[in-house]
Amino acid sequence: MRHVVGGRDHVTISIRTVAVDALAFGAHGVIISHNHPSGDATPSARDVAFTRALAVGLRTLEVVLIDHLVIAGGEVTSLRAMGIV
Repeated sequence: MRHVVGGRDHVTISIRTVAVDALAFGAHGVIISHNHPSGDATPSARDVAFTRALAVGLRTLEVVLIDHLVIAGGEVTSLRAMGIV
């Protein structure tokens, strides 16, 4: 597990960083999550774009992006359930 601290309205983590961690652990699948301090668990356009790019990048390494969860308040939104992953 990696904990990344971001700014007020964004977190910067690269696809490469996620892929390196997945390979280092011999993972077959990855679940990522992040919080929205605003209290709205709706994924942003940047969340969706990153999720799609990450899924493609991991797939080339034979690692599956299982889900990307957005957590806010008492809500959790699954990008897999939304059909994005």
